[in-house]
Amino acid sequence: MTENNLSRRSFLTGAGLMAATVAGAGLAGCAPQAQPGDASTPSDADLADTGEGAAAADAENDIWAIKELGEPTETIQADVCILGAGGTGTAAAIQAVDLGLKPVVIERLAGYGGSFIGTEGMTGLETKYTSGANCPVFAGAYNPDAPYGVKNAMNTCLNFHHWIPQHKLYEAYFSQMNETIDWLEGHGIQFADVIAIGAGPKIWHVYDKGEDASPGGHFMQCFGAEAERLGVEARFNTFARQLVMEDGKVAGVLAEDEKGNVLRVEAPVVMIGTGGYSNNSEFLYGVSETKNVNIQALGMECRDGDGIKMAKAAGAAMAEGLGTVMWCGPVTLGAVTATWTTDAYCAGVQPTLWLNQNGERFCKEDLWIDDFAGAGIAVRNQERTFVLFTEADMKRWESDGPDGQVFSFGTPGTPLAEAREVLTASEGCHVGDDLAALCAEVGLDAAAVQATVDAYNTACAAAAGRDGEDTSADEEFGKRAKYLHAVDAGPFWLCEVGDGFYTTCGGIKVNEKIQVLDEEGQVIPGLYAGGSDAGGLYGDSYDVKYAPGSQAGWAVNSGRLAMKDAKEYLGK
Repeated sequence: MTENNLSRRSFLTGAGLMAATVAGAGLAGCAPQAQPGDASTPSDADLADTGEGAAAADAENDIWAIKELGEPTETIQADVCILGAGGTGTAAAIQAVDLGLKPVVIERLAGYGGSFIGTEGMTGLETKYTSGANCPVFAGAYNPDAPYGVKNAMNTCLNFHHWIPQHKLYEAYFSQMNETIDWLEGHGIQFADVIAIGAGPKIWHVYDKGEDASPGGHFMQCFGAEAERLGVEARFNTFARQLVMEDGKVAGVLAEDEKGNVLRVEAPVVMIGTGGYSNNSEFLYGVSETKNVNIQALGMECRDGDGIKMAKAAGAAMAEGLGTVMWCGPVTLGAVTATWTTDAYCAGVQPTLWLNQNGERFCKEDLWIDDFAGAGIAVRNQERTFVLFTEADMKRWESDGPDGQVFSFGTPGTPLAEAREVLTASEGCHVGDDLAALCAEVGLDAAAVQATVDAYNTACAAAAGRDGEDTSADEEFGKRAKYLHAVDAGPFWLCEVGDGFYTTCGGIKVNEKIQVLDEEGQVIPGLYAGGSDAGGLYGDSYDVKYAPGSQAGWAVNSGRLAMKDAKEYLGK
């Protein structure tokens, strides 16, 4: 868990200072000019780093700093240098081979996978699984009476995001989904089912997980094996550090292995797919509106914003919504690590009684069931957050399963057998018969909490005998009757929760060809960015209610779209 010790105002001040320093250098994103000469050894002018600008700016500007390197000890050539071996980078590498290009993959981890192993499925529109009689009609759609195909989904999502994303970007992405599902199956990926998440459309293509515990883990095992079968050259345990720029075009990458040896990849095309900045909490607080002092990244610890920072240093613009994050709501402190497919996670997101630092409710708690991203933003906007439930709730979950569906792994009717043990051992969980004493343990005003509980129990009593979907009993927020369980007898479970998030969604500005754009809206030749490194797909929130799995689908599709354009750019 991370304390918010960087204000948004101080971040913006630092960013402004850096912009002024870079502009003074005469070439956006580059260090001062050096003498022309040796093309095989990068000079300061070759490297798009923050250089003296980073040192001159205020300390707040450190969130944008990139590492200085020594001279390369090895140089290799490729048509395409791909940064990251997750869903985006692996898709790009395989697509490059399909198109006759030679890719080299640079990955900081020991193998293929990245943060994509945490995904379970992806959006699929007008695929063989969601067309014809299987094409859903969705009440929340732009056109609720028409099949939920590409055009309907585009308009629905664009309206949800207040038309912040580019129409052409959505069209390129959504229109390729049908082809991508077939392409993935042609490269060894299998899909187990197509389901809905909450109240959304039935378009979430869930991967087959074979004998593995994780659908995403199995996906990347198969995908990585396919890349190896195709002969993709990959340098694992190697960190991409800087982009090499020549005459305003990308010319390659400087990378560093675990021993500090510097590798220069000479490539006229670079694809950035390093997974966003989820594990760089200082950067996240700096660029987002996050207020909660407790946040938790879910997924692999390999996402530090490296690709985004390298692109900005090379002159790339950031898309609107750089601080957009795929928030997903309550995660009990100390109960959940990078892997969230657990009973303890399921218990924490159930529609119990959610409290903020003032001991007050702040949303209808069944919001998570329909739109986890919306629930996550509600949690994000509080300073501290808690979930409160009773022993009766825990026993009900242990016998009957969760009250609401949690993705593909937490299913009503399947007992949460391990929730109790994990939660009671966690630092955030407090259990006892005296609710006031529990409030004192966590620093909540007991009188305020009791007032909230009394009002909530009144709503629970009013809900008795009503239809489960009735929302009138909860006059404050409109929570459905079937989720209104009284908090009227101990033992009470009071758990402090952080706001979990699966990935960051804001990033580098790209066009519909996945080409990176500069501050003037011009293409930086040869530079592409996709997946969680690229922004412009969302407004202030992930659109799980309207396009479940859209970020996973974007990862694969952006990698493919980029390589298709790269082939044209290279004239091959």
